[in-house]
Amino acid sequence: MGNSAYSDMKIFYHTEKIEAIKRNERTAPVYVRIKPTNVCNQHCYYCVYADDQVFENRRVDRRESIPWDKMQEIIRDIADMGVKAVTFSGGGEPLCYHSIIPTLEMVKEAGIDYSVITNGQELSGKRADLLADAKWVRISMDAADSGTYQKIRNVDTYERIVNNIEAFAGNKSETCTLGINFVVTQDNYRDIYRLCEKMSGIGVNHIKFSPLMTKDTQAYHAGIMEEVADQIKRAADDFSGKGFGIVDKYSGDMMLDENFQKQYSTCYMKYFFTVIAADQKVYFCHQKAYRPDGMIGDISRCSFKELWYSEETTKLFQKMDAKSECNFRCVFEERNMLLNRLFALDRNHINFV
Repeated sequence: MGNSAYSDMKIFYHTEKIEAIKRNERTAPVYVRIKPTNVCNQHCYYCVYADDQVFENRRVDRRESIPWDKMQEIIRDIADMGVKAVTFSGGGEPLCYHSIIPTLEMVKEAGIDYSVITNGQELSGKRADLLADAKWVRISMDAADSGTYQKIRNVDTYERIVNNIEAFAGNKSETCTLGINFVVTQDNYRDIYRLCEKMSGIGVNHIKFSPLMTKDTQAYHAGIMEEVADQIKRAADDFSGKGFGIVDKYSGDMMLDENFQKQYSTCYMKYFFTVIAADQKVYFCHQKAYRPDGMIGDISRCSFKELWYSEETTKLFQKMDAKSECNFRCVFEERNMLLNRLFALDRNHINFV
């Protein structure tokens, strides 16, 4: 149930984009991730936007936010270009963005599919009302009790967030999927089963488990992997069904070779997806956000539309080599592999299915 929302096969629905890539034609991204602010109301010890020890060469100014005038321009651009979906995420906490309410109103009015990744602390009032009609809302929730939550996130707001989640689950539209992101660490791995039990009982649609990625991920998780797998399985057996499911990204990511050597040179996902960050720069992807080697360009002095269709961006896309530039675990790895296989097909034999 929950897995279909994360399916790698979604890319093949966008046949017009695939055909445009075949023709070497520049078209709008299908999906844009906007990081409206770097301001955050929590301080998670594993946050990759707060600590460059997790991913090197990333520098984030915690005070930065996209100016409201620029945000309006961005939304007008993506609507005019035909972008189909936008997610608001961090950077910081998107619901702390100074203009998040008019931003959500503008995106909704434009008819663009929208979603948010949030810690849930401000998921109430007008913000919650607007997000009730989102395609999905995903809440970062890494603990089953306030003590563990405070240890990881350095705030004492656990009960407030659980209340927000329960209230939102009761008020959201039927077409809005409410999910939980759970990053498994050495501090919270014993909470997996209990949190599934609690969230399945208050209207959450699914929980996604992923491993904390460190400079030595395998060593970090070596002593807890067996217990994590057992809890995920027991939770899936006991709670799956009746509108609740478990998405296990933990097991798959832990089986990966940490060299993360790409078997392809072309990242086709860069044509489908891009990131606009709080520093008013556009980046290839999540992992390259706020890194000089990931920057497509700066929109503080031009529009997103101008940058996306510029000759400089076209040349940059042609030059980008994933095999040499992307030695990290890519969230789009499987989709890129599928697209590379598609574009490598012998078209002379294409009809012999």
